[in-house]
Amino acid sequence: MEFNTIDFSPEHRLWALECRARLEYALDTAKLDSDPTPGPIWQTPDEWLPCLLLAEGLCDLEKSEQALLKDLQGPGKAALNEALSTLANWLFQLVRTAPASFDDQAARLVQLLAAQRACETYNAFRKYQPQKCLGLLLESMLLSGQSPSVRVAVDLLVDAPPTDWKDSAQALGVLMQSTNWKLADVFPRLLDSNQPSVLAPALDLANNMVRKHGVSPHPAAERFDSLLTVFGAVTLQLQSLEENPRQFSDNVQVIQQILFDAVSLLVALCDFFAQMGDPRSIGKLNQALVLKHRRLKLESAYALAKLGESRAIDLIVELLQDDSSRARALAYLHELSADDRIDPQWTSSLAKAKSDLAIWLSQPEQFAIPPSRIALVEQRTLQWPGFDGPQECFLLQFDYGTGDGHYSNVGFSGPFPSAMSLDMKSFSNDTVFAMYLANDIEDSDESRIAWDSLPEPHKDSFEPMLRELEEKGFLEIKPLAQLNCLGAQALLCQATSDEGNTWGILSDGDSIIRCISGPQTFETLFLQWKGKLALEILGEA
Repeated sequence: MEFNTIDFSPEHRLWALECRARLEYALDTAKLDSDPTPGPIWQTPDEWLPCLLLAEGLCDLEKSEQALLKDLQGPGKAALNEALSTLANWLFQLVRTAPASFDDQAARLVQLLAAQRACETYNAFRKYQPQKCLGLLLESMLLSGQSPSVRVAVDLLVDAPPTDWKDSAQALGVLMQSTNWKLADVFPRLLDSNQPSVLAPALDLANNMVRKHGVSPHPAAERFDSLLTVFGAVTLQLQSLEENPRQFSDNVQVIQQILFDAVSLLVALCDFFAQMGDPRSIGKLNQALVLKHRRLKLESAYALAKLGESRAIDLIVELLQDDSSRARALAYLHELSADDRIDPQWTSSLAKAKSDLAIWLSQPEQFAIPPSRIALVEQRTLQWPGFDGPQECFLLQFDYGTGDGHYSNVGFSGPFPSAMSLDMKSFSNDTVFAMYLANDIEDSDESRIAWDSLPEPHKDSFEPMLRELEEKGFLEIKPLAQLNCLGAQALLCQATSDEGNTWGILSDGDSIIRCISGPQTFETLFLQWKGKLALEILGEA
C-alpha cells in the first residue's frame, strides 16, 4: 500500500524531528530514571497531519536501534509504550477528522496515508509487544472503510495478529459500529485465522452483520463444516482443562488465557450455529452441555433451543438460579417465547442487582470469573447523583473459592455494579454505602495540597483541629496535607496512639476519621469523608 507523499511545511518537519529527539532522549536516559510510569513525552500538535512524518521517523528509528529496543526494560519500555500509544491515537484522530478537515478527494488520500503509516508502525514495532497501541493502529486502518486499508488490516490480523486479545477486539469493534466497509474486504479472509483471539471477534462481527443488518447468507456459512470441527476440538480441550489444568501449564495466567480463548470462541460459535439453524451442529452442542462453565452451558442450550430442541429450555430455566447467567437466560427465554417458565423471584430488583454484580466481577479487568456466592448484606433506597428519583441500592457480599484460597468482600449494586480492593467488610454498612457513593462522584475541584506548601497563616487556621486531636489522645501528630472536596476542607495527618499504633487521620472540624496506616490509608480516609459530604448534600445523612 504505497501512496504519494504530502508536501509538509518546515514547521511540520521540525516538530516531527523534535518529537523523535525527545523519544531518543527518553530511551537513552531511561536507566537513570526510576519512575516506571513516565509522563507524556510529546505535546499534542495543533493539527494531526504531521503525525504522518512522526510515524515515518519512528519507523526509521526502529531500523537503526533494534538492539536497544529489544533490551528495553522498566522506564525505557514504559517510554516506548507511551510514545507508540500516543502516535497511534494521533493517527486515529487524523483518520477520524479528515472528512471535516479536507475536501473529499484529499480526505481519502490523507486517510489512506494514515493507514499506510499505521501499517508500517505496526509491522515495525509489533515484535516488541507494546501495550495499548496495536489495536489503535489497526483501528486507524479500518476506520475509513476504504478497501485498500481494510484489506491490509485484515491480512495483519490473520498473518501477524496482536498477542493481546483486547487489541483484536478493539480493532474489529470499529467494523461492528460502522457499515461504511465492504463485506468482501473482510470475509471470508478474516476467518482464515487460527488464533481464537481473532477468530472469536471475527465470528462476533459476522453474527452481528446477520442479526442487525440482515446480511444473507451468513458471512461464515461456507466455513460451517470446518467451524463445526473447531467447535468439537475446542470443547474437548476445555473438557481436559477442567479435569486437569496442570497438563496445560503450571502458570495460572497461562491457564486463564487458554480458558478465556476457548470460552470466547465457543460462545461465538454457539451464536453462529443458532443463526445457521443447521441440525448437524446438535451433536457437538450436546457435547458442550457437559462442560462445567455456566456461560457455555447457557449458550449451548440457547443454540439447541433455536434448533428445535425443546428440552434445552429446561436447562436455561435452571440457569436462572446462577447470578452470572441470569440476565442472559431471561433474555433468551423471552426470545424463545418461554416467559411463562420464569419464576417472579428471578425478575426482582435483588435478583437483578446480584446478576449485575456477578457479570461485572466476571469481566477480564476484574476477576475474570464469576464469584462462587453472592449474598445480600443490606438494601436501601437512596438518592443517587445522575438518576431521577430514589434508587434501590444493595450491599452484596461476594465470595471466591474455599478454604485457604478463599476471598470475600462487599460489593455494591443498584444504579451500577462496583467493587473495591479495600476490605469493605471492616466498615459499617453506613460507611460502605457512603464510600461507594463517593467513588461514583467526580469533583473537578478535588485537590490535595502538601502541608509544607501551605503558607504559615493558612497552617495556623488548622490549629483548632490539631488541638482537638491532642485532646483525643493522639501523639506525635504530623500534618501531611490539606484536602479539598465538594466545597469542604479537611486536614490529613499521621499520628500514634498509646497502644503504639500508627494512624492515618482526617479531620474537617466536624468529625474525625481514622484508620491504621497502610498502603491504602489515604484512599480509605478520603472516600469515607467524601461519602459523608455527598450524603449530606443529598439529604441522606
